[in-house]
Amino acid sequence: MLTISPTGAGLPSQWSRVRDRLRPTDQSPGSTAASDGRPSRRFLLVALCLAVIAIVMVFVAVARAPQMSITDEPAHAGYLYDIAYGHIPAKGSLLPAEIRYEVYCHNLAGSTGSTACTGYNRSVYDAGQQVYTFGDPPVYYAITGFLDRLISPVIPGTHNFITVGRSIGAAWLFAAMLTLYGAMRKFRVNWPYAFAAAALVPLCPGVLASTSEITSDAPAALCGALGVYMLARIIVEKKFGFVLPLIVTLFTTGTKVLNGMPMVVVGATAFFMAVAALLRRERSEAVRLLLITLATGFAFVLVFASWSVFQDHRGVANWVNPNLADGVPLTGSPAGDFLSSTFGIFGHLTTTYWLQPQINGETVLIWATLLCVLFVGAPLMVMMVGRSRSEGWILGLGTFLGITAVTFVVQAQTYQANDEYFVSVTPRYALAFLPWTIACLAYVASRRRMRFSTVTLVSVGLGVMLLAEAGLFNLGPALTETGTFLVG
Repeated sequence: MLTISPTGAGLPSQWSRVRDRLRPTDQSPGSTAASDGRPSRRFLLVALCLAVIAIVMVFVAVARAPQMSITDEPAHAGYLYDIAYGHIPAKGSLLPAEIRYEVYCHNLAGSTGSTACTGYNRSVYDAGQQVYTFGDPPVYYAITGFLDRLISPVIPGTHNFITVGRSIGAAWLFAAMLTLYGAMRKFRVNWPYAFAAAALVPLCPGVLASTSEITSDAPAALCGALGVYMLARIIVEKKFGFVLPLIVTLFTTGTKVLNGMPMVVVGATAFFMAVAALLRRERSEAVRLLLITLATGFAFVLVFASWSVFQDHRGVANWVNPNLADGVPLTGSPAGDFLSSTFGIFGHLTTTYWLQPQINGETVLIWATLLCVLFVGAPLMVMMVGRSRSEGWILGLGTFLGITAVTFVVQAQTYQANDEYFVSVTPRYALAFLPWTIACLAYVASRRRMRFSTVTLVSVGLGVMLLAEAGLFNLGPALTETGTFLVG
C-alpha cells in the first residue's frame, strides 16, 4: 500500500520529478531555490543584459550625433563644468571658455577633436551665453561633473568634457533600468515581464535623448523608477519606515524639482493609506504611514525652497532670463486658462523629444507614436485588471494623477515667475513618469500572461531603435521635419 506524506515522501521517483518541476522557482530568501544561487545568477544575467543595452544605445547616440541638443544643452554643460571645478553658477554666469570651445566644436558642422573644428574665436563665439539653468538643484551636475572630471583626462585626445559627460548618461540609464526591474519584482511581476519593462525604458525616444545628452533630465528615468520601487515597498511589502522615502525624495528632487514628483505621489498614497488605517482603528500603522507622507513632503519642499532661496540672492541684481519660457498672459477666466492644459501631456507622452537627425527618423517617430498609444491607456488598463484599491489599481491611479499633477506644478511655477501660463505644457516635463506607465503595462502583461506580445513588442522596439541609431533604418526626415510637437 502506498502512503503519501505531506512532503511527498513515499511517491514514486517519477512523481517526485513532476512535483519538482511544478514547484515555483521564485522562492523567498532562505528557501531552497534561493540557497542554490539560481535567483542570484539570474539577477546577474539580467543586470548584464541591461547594462549592454544601456551602454550600446547611449554610446552609439553619442558617437553618431555630436551636435548640441536644442533643449538647453550648452547651458547644462556650462553648469556641469562649473560645478566639476568647484564653482556654483548664479544669475548672469557666463559659459566657461572650455565649454564655449566645445559647444563650437559640437555644432552642426564639426565634432570635438576633428580637423573640421577650426576657426574658433573665443572673444566672439557665444561670448554672452549664460548658464541660465542655475536654478536646477545641483545633485545631477555634482555627480556627473565629478565623474566627468575624473574620466576625461584618461580619454585620448583633448576637449572631450561634453562627450564624456554625455557618455555618463549610460550609467544613469542602467541604474533606471535595474531599479525598475527590482520594482516590478516587488510588485510580484514574473521576471521575464520585469526584464521586458526594464528593457523598454531606453526604447522611449525621450529617455534616450535625455541620457545621451547633458541635461538635468538625464536622471528622470531613474527618479521615476525609484518612485515605483518605493510605492511597491509600501503597498506590497507593507514596509512603513520613513527614513528611506526621505532620502529618496531628497535625492530625486535634488536632481530636478520635477524629478521629485513621483515621490510626492508616493507620499500622497501613504496619506490615503493612513486614513484607511485610522478608519480600521489601526493607529500605529496610520502614524507610520503619516510619517512617510510628512517625510516626502518635507524633503520635496526643503530642496525646492532652500535651493531657490540660496540662488535668488546670488549673481547679477535685477537679472532677466535670456531664455524666457513660452508663457502667455492670462486672459478671460484664470481658472479656464490654467485648466485648459490639464490633460494635454497625455496627447504626446512619448512623442515630445529631440534627437539629432543622424539617430532620428520616421521609424523612430512611428515607434514613439505606437508607444504613446500604449502608454496613454496603461494607467486605465491596470486599474481595470484588478479589484478596487488593489496594488495594481493604486499603481494605475498614481500614474494617472502623477502625470496630470505635473501640469499644475509647471503652471504654478510659470505663474509665480512671470504671471503667465503655458498654453500647452510639454510632456517632457513628465519624463519621470514614463517608468510608471511602463510598470502599468508590465503589470497587466504579467497578470494576463501575455509573454509573446511582450517579447514581440520589446524586440521590435529594440530593433527599430538600434537600426535607426546606426542609420540603417530611419526612412528619412520627412515626418520629423513637419512634426513640430517633437520639440519641447
